[in-house]
Amino acid sequence: MNSHVAMERAGAVPALEAGLTLLSGGPAALHRIAVSELAGGRTEALWVDPGMAVSVYALYDLAPSPRTLAGLRVARAFTAYQHHSLVRELPRRASARTDLVVLPGIADLYRDEDVPDYEREELFSAALAVGAGLADSLSVPVLVSDDGADDLSALAAEYADATVDAEPTDQGLAFRGAGFETLGYWGRGYWQTTIPYWVELFGAADPEEPLSGAFGAGLAPVVESVAGAGSAGGPIGDAVAGPLAELASPGLEG
Repeated sequence: MNSHVAMERAGAVPALEAGLTLLSGGPAALHRIAVSELAGGRTEALWVDPGMAVSVYALYDLAPSPRTLAGLRVARAFTAYQHHSLVRELPRRASARTDLVVLPGIADLYRDEDVPDYEREELFSAALAVGAGLADSLSVPVLVSDDGADDLSALAAEYADATVDAEPTDQGLAFRGAGFETLGYWGRGYWQTTIPYWVELFGAADPEEPLSGAFGAGLAPVVESVAGAGSAGGPIGDAVAGPLAELASPGLEG
């Protein structure tokens, strides 16, 4: 695994397990996860796109090397009937090398007004069943995305083995779900942590006795070393020695 993917795996992008994973959070999140999976060593990915949801430019921009996308096979549908047909073709297109299936915006075309109500759910359910069947028979991840909030979204959730939500932040996308939570973000020469990152390391602070919780988590040497630095004097020492000394001895006067 190269350094790019190692950093992604360290906390920014969830790794997919075999099964159908339902993602919400827009195309950028889907691009990030798909590229991370391909860069992590997956050989062949089958992608059925609802129109122009996939951005080839975005994929190449995210990929550490153009070779990362060499195994990506994209088919585009522009109606619900085309999408349904292409998804049903996937079992015949899949091979022993196929280890990822991507179905972005899976419900988008089925929401079209041209699709009769009496066909909508039946067609969509059949597409979901094929995706779930591929995940089971090939034991591979099937990544589907949907940002709706209707009956089709509820149906997709019923077929999902795992769900992941993505939310944009100032530092990048925050992923949460399926036992995963983004704990930090890599930048050029820095690693931006989050509060959940420190909670995972040391546990949550006791709101009534926060300092005793910190000492119990093994932070006593940190507090003592910083407080001790104040005894040496100087601008930094003088600034922190008093407050830290008070924190280290709660309730003492003198």
